[in-house]
Amino acid sequence: TDVVSHLHNLLQTKEKELKEREADFDRRVKSFESTHPSIGSDNDVIQLNVGGQTNIAVLRNTLTQFEDSMLAAKFSGRWDDSIEKDRDGNIFVDEDPDNFSLLLKFLRMRMKNNNQGGSVPERHRPKATYEFCSMLEYYNLMQGVYGHTWVGEKDAFTCEEIAYGTVSLCSKTSDDSTPKLTTVVFPHRSTGLKLNEFTVEFEKGATGVVGWVEFVDNGADTATTHINFAKSYPQNGLFLNIAERKAYGPYNNNDVNTILGENLRMNHTEAATKLVCRRVGGTHKTQRKYSIELTDGTKVDTNMIDPQPNRDTRVLPIIAFSGKVTVSDLSYAIDEL
Repeated sequence: TDVVSHLHNLLQTKEKELKEREADFDRRVKSFESTHPSIGSDNDVIQLNVGGQTNIAVLRNTLTQFEDSMLAAKFSGRWDDSIEKDRDGNIFVDEDPDNFSLLLKFLRMRMKNNNQGGSVPERHRPKATYEFCSMLEYYNLMQGVYGHTWVGEKDAFTCEEIAYGTVSLCSKTSDDSTPKLTTVVFPHRSTGLKLNEFTVEFEKGATGVVGWVEFVDNGADTATTHINFAKSYPQNGLFLNIAERKAYGPYNNNDVNTILGENLRMNHTEAATKLVCRRVGGTHKTQRKYSIELTDGTKVDTNMIDPQPNRDTRVLPIIAFSGKVTVSDLSYAIDEL
């Protein structure tokens, strides 16, 4: 009885402490909201002073289209009273006026096209330069402006954005209702942007191959037509076969792919398979290290040169999949622009 009574009193004490903490939290929230402005209206017109040279008027919802970006957070309205302003009360943006104007032009086009059920065609997006992309990275807008440009056989797969910076790739089914093996790559010809890193998750039951493969650069984004993992493996690359649980590297002296890892800890029939592909080291036209890392820390890597001197080749990220995969956390090689 004493034990039960003690536990009852202890429970009452803990409940009282919890209620006091909740009340204190509510007071803090109300205090914060009273000292900070409420979130502004989407139709607010914001006056900007960009770089001390250009005055621009823009709708708030133009700047806040990408909700997970720093740009959206900055201009949400909550910080309007504390944000930096010039002597005329215009919000000061410490950016190059030309670069920021390019961003605004894109955001306005996207807003208009979205209202009409479309998006900004890739050829009409801003040219990728180091200065412009550095600004985009600061505002967490690289994936908003350039996004995922996975290409493959027409009408063989669907690509749907399921969250900011995350897309779902789904292969179409064949006549017997089984998923086809579909191959996609991330080209960089149109923008000049290469990937340094990307994360792929094969959902449970999905299978395929993922990694980095060298392609002949024929001036068009048709690289996937030259690769058929169902028949043979490419000579130069680093890739992981989900079903085989093996990682392969470039050809060895016997003209077969080097096995860099086998019996890897994964089972696509029982659980999803998640991994990170990375490309690091060196500067333009030098040797780089390519790697694939599983969530359990298992890692395989190899060195490749991209591009090869006097050879029209390039190393591209590749995903060959049957079923459904998600791709996220893209990191771009803006230092090579």
